[in-house]
Amino acid sequence: MNHRFRVGERYRDTGSFRNSDDQFLRWIRGPLDSGIKNTGGIRTLGADRSDTPAALVLVSNDSGISQHDDPWEDTLAVNAGYISYWGDAKATNPYDESAKNKKIKTAFDRTASGRREDVPPVFIFRKPESGVVEFCGLCVPEHFEVRSYQDDTGTQIPNYLFHFSILNTQSVPVSWLHDRARMNDDGRAPDVWTHWVETGEVSQWPTGETLDQSGQVRRYERSETVVSDAFREDMFNRYGHACTMTGIQESDLLDLAHILPRSQHPDLAEHPENVLVLNSLHHRAFDAALFTIDSDYRIRTSPSFDPAHPFLRETILERQGEQLAFPSDVQIRPSFLEELNTGLSWL
Repeated sequence: MNHRFRVGERYRDTGSFRNSDDQFLRWIRGPLDSGIKNTGGIRTLGADRSDTPAALVLVSNDSGISQHDDPWEDTLAVNAGYISYWGDAKATNPYDESAKNKKIKTAFDRTASGRREDVPPVFIFRKPESGVVEFCGLCVPEHFEVRSYQDDTGTQIPNYLFHFSILNTQSVPVSWLHDRARMNDDGRAPDVWTHWVETGEVSQWPTGETLDQSGQVRRYERSETVVSDAFREDMFNRYGHACTMTGIQESDLLDLAHILPRSQHPDLAEHPENVLVLNSLHHRAFDAALFTIDSDYRIRTSPSFDPAHPFLRETILERQGEQLAFPSDVQIRPSFLEELNTGLSWL
């Protein structure tokens, strides 16, 4: 069997590996005695010699494709080389108890601990229409976070948001999956996968650029939407070239921090009511949800944030509840803050 999944190409998905016309489940299962089930967006390819899946197969439905309304919207930025994929969570299926979520999170935990040889490859597809899937690429874990939405009853439903990088390979042989499932054999793996397992370096689709592991989140933001120099300078001028939290005025240390991220709200990338001027350290703390600002412009800190450094304690932790004062030329839209804070499980 010489089938290959190629980035950007579409394949017939009949929902049954027994259907001879099927190019999705049938190809993946191939000669295996047991393979992959037609079980929603998160699927695993079983392995004969291990409890670890031979592969994770994730499917993202385009709007209007699923028979159920889905509050989670994945980000499939294939041309920028990354994907953000929401886990499986409902009021009746908590995100941290979901069996499907646990399988994905295990891959992230092993990646973080350096056990890349025990991480299954991740194949991500989108479903643009019923009966069709499109290959988005061979992916590896980067980082994950927990965010929430409010259902019709007002209940906050937290869920994992998993972030992946797409490896720089245009096609992937299906026979590699069969080898992994039967013999845990990576002999037919793409070179970029083997290199990642051995070194942890990500050669990212579509340029082959090597990702700096320490700057993934910032890099994603720039790749998604670029803020113009004119907008940046205008906002710095409005803030008096000073950090909102600390008053630091060293221009080289100042950033534009977006309340609603550019990666998810590109239309708000240059909205003046969606940005703060922060120094780089506080920008990272804000993006990591160690603190936030509520719709009354008061500082709110995460209960888990207990910094040892006195500067962080003085400028964030000990200012819990303090109301920020913005320059006269600055307006921050409260609804943007409310939307941001809805996704914080600790607030």
